[in-house]
Amino acid sequence: MNKSIRTAVFFAAVLLFIHAAIPANHALAVYTDTSVYKIETGKEFHSESEAVKAVEKLKKDTGWKAEHQVSGKNRTTYELTTGGIEGESRTKSLHLQFEKETGLKGTYSPLGQREPLAKAVSQTFAGEAKAKEWALQLAKETGLKTSYTPAGKQEPYVNVVTEAVKGEGKTKSLLSRFEKGTGLKAAYRPYGTGQPTVKLLSGEIAGESKAKTMLAQFEKQTALKGSIELLKKQQPKYNITTGAIQGEANAKNLMKQFENKLKIKASYEAAGKPEQLYNVKSGYFKDEKSAKNAVSQIKKNTGVSPGIEKVKRTRFWIVTMKNLNGKSLSQVNAFFKKKTWRYTASKAGKKQTAFRIVTVPVSEQKKANDALNFFKNKKVQASAQKAGSVISSRYRIVSSETSVQEKISKGLDFFKKNGAAGTAAATGKKVYSHFQLTSEAVFEQENITKALSFFKANGIHSDAVKTGQLYSRYKLSTEAAVNKTKLNQALDFFRKRNIAGTIQQTGQYGYRQYRMTSGPITSKSALDRGLAFFKKNTVSASYQTKTISLFKIAIHEHFTGKDRAAAAANQVQSNYGWPANIVKIKNGPQMMTTDYGITLNQMVDKQVKVSPQTDAAAYVSLSYINTVNQTVTADLLNVRSSPRVISGNLIGQLQKGDKVSIISQENGWAKLRMNWRNASREEVKKYVNPKNFTQGSSAYFQFLKLSQTAGLNAAEINGKILYNKGILTGKGQAFIDAARRYSINELYLISHSLLETGNGTSLLAKGTSFNGKTVYNMYGVGAYDSNPLYYGAKYAYEQGWFTPEAAIMGGAKFIGEKYIHHQTYKQDTLYKMRWSPNAVHQYATDVGWAYKQVGRMYSLYALLDDYTLYYDIPVYR
Repeated sequence: MNKSIRTAVFFAAVLLFIHAAIPANHALAVYTDTSVYKIETGKEFHSESEAVKAVEKLKKDTGWKAEHQVSGKNRTTYELTTGGIEGESRTKSLHLQFEKETGLKGTYSPLGQREPLAKAVSQTFAGEAKAKEWALQLAKETGLKTSYTPAGKQEPYVNVVTEAVKGEGKTKSLLSRFEKGTGLKAAYRPYGTGQPTVKLLSGEIAGESKAKTMLAQFEKQTALKGSIELLKKQQPKYNITTGAIQGEANAKNLMKQFENKLKIKASYEAAGKPEQLYNVKSGYFKDEKSAKNAVSQIKKNTGVSPGIEKVKRTRFWIVTMKNLNGKSLSQVNAFFKKKTWRYTASKAGKKQTAFRIVTVPVSEQKKANDALNFFKNKKVQASAQKAGSVISSRYRIVSSETSVQEKISKGLDFFKKNGAAGTAAATGKKVYSHFQLTSEAVFEQENITKALSFFKANGIHSDAVKTGQLYSRYKLSTEAAVNKTKLNQALDFFRKRNIAGTIQQTGQYGYRQYRMTSGPITSKSALDRGLAFFKKNTVSASYQTKTISLFKIAIHEHFTGKDRAAAAANQVQSNYGWPANIVKIKNGPQMMTTDYGITLNQMVDKQVKVSPQTDAAAYVSLSYINTVNQTVTADLLNVRSSPRVISGNLIGQLQKGDKVSIISQENGWAKLRMNWRNASREEVKKYVNPKNFTQGSSAYFQFLKLSQTAGLNAAEINGKILYNKGILTGKGQAFIDAARRYSINELYLISHSLLETGNGTSLLAKGTSFNGKTVYNMYGVGAYDSNPLYYGAKYAYEQGWFTPEAAIMGGAKFIGEKYIHHQTYKQDTLYKMRWSPNAVHQYATDVGWAYKQVGRMYSLYALLDDYTLYYDIPVYR
């Protein structure tokens, strides 16, 4: 009955019965990396001047420390040179194509002597579209870039618009003849306000057959076409009936909630015979704390809420449960059997009747579903049965569109006379009797005259209406060139299109030919691409071979945090096009925070209410202490947690004659030995406030994430921690594998195992026989105090832990599932275990508990070099 899971095991077992109570936004937290990084770039430069220039630009742009260095490498490069290329325009175009198609860099320079420049210019002509088309054709035929510009006075565009034409059919015919007769495009649109149209909608008609009969009569009497629309499908009615509900008051209360929420009437009735109730008393628990612990477990596993009583004239306590039905008694029995606890059950002397709720018939499927969901959410079984009666389908008549008032009146009158009064619903559309034709926008007088003459010949008046747009005349002009042959080709182009042109001197000088030269080419394949490009474009080219020393850039700037380093590397890549990677040069802790959602003072207020404890000394004024016999001389003497008078350190009072144990005397205060006592508000605040603990100190390990692997090295673990540790010697990789699989800190698992197994020497650790098999248990899982070897071996046998590695892995799974990663608890730092935001389900009452637990973990980390610390720091608002 008094068996308990062992609590001497470092702090593995401290996770038991802890409620996380951490705010939901904890899941959104991310780590802040404090490791130090540098950036390395593999960019190589083909000359020192190029490298120096790159370093200076980098330093100017970023402010980073950097220098250029000889990379120690030599490289064979190639340089491509072309023969003469006609004209700077073609050379520029080839230069851009060369860099784009081959990925190589290059420059170009003029050849020969400067010569006078001239350009071909046309006379003006109408139409921007024509100017654009001819400029493209001229450039294509001559190779000379050509542009067009407006010239002369702008003139207006007009539309030729008719008067109203009656009938849409006549308008369409006129439009077709106009486009065919004039060669101009045109369109038509309604003329006037038009008549709005409506659709007639009947009221609801019960039954499809009746609706069809009424539709035939409607079409005959109104000359309007119509159709039938389904408004509501035939629907059955349902009665909703619940399963058994214990207690009339419960049934009545649930029925009222149901009626108030869903507005559906219901009644309740007896369901089955009255059920016997029972009272239960547990066996003895050794103290009140054990009894309260049992109550918590019973409530969690069975749903029953027990009470506790002290057994008269003894130090023992029992758990009591009253008026349990058969189902609850069965659950309690199963749980007590599992825990090997004793209990007695007796009839309560009264019985409980079950009831069920029955609704009136519900006609809508949605309401029926809502009713079923209501009871489901209340964890009450319910079902729906058809009530027998149904609601027939409903229809309505919908007419075709009409604007004729006589038909509208007849239709509405028909609906009214047949008991289905309806409405006229506007369609948003109109019907028109007259239309107007409009030609496309034109500016040539001959086209305007042609359009007006057509309509006049057809007996229809029309006008030329300005559009508000203006058109210009344009002229073509080639780029300035030396080549007279191409300029003469441009003049021929103008003549073929019946416009004159001239060659105009610009008064400037230029070059007939240019040469292209590539930058350093570093591979034979790239050289071949360049040669192939010039061959494709019918340009002669040759190359020279050179050997050069390469240079690199060393960036000496350091960056704290991988994100900052990655951003800097990305900056190097995006701004300069250099390859870059980041290298860690100093391992730093990974920091995240958890928002507790309350202020520090609110947290302290909550903790003070649950009687936190401490074994620290206390202080009283020496003036009221008889130091000879160590007794209190004042009627009432305040006891404080520190030697000063403030409101936050008052912890209690002593009365005259009380005995005290004085440790020392200082500045008018007596320091007293108190053993365990209530902690003051000042002492609670000291340990609750995370700002009182310095990063890098052993105390900071209370914020260490036990759910985060540390990235330890197996060889280092084996050499520095597990050396000469019995069965655990050389098992570093097993702990690392277990930590990775179940997301648990490796050193936590190792610390737990070393303490539990006596540094790898316990019988459970070294292997013990159970049912003919040698089993291992590295964490003391299931090893009850009454017989730890037997129960620990039994648990290991049931789990199949037949090798040390299996025991290390299986025990880690148990710890991860049951405690650190439990869906409800999730308290994966020592701080969270001790200090819960709602001050419930806290492992210890000692205010210094988390602070005291970290020493061993800290000392083990101090032995290692290669690891990463992950911290989760609480934040108060």
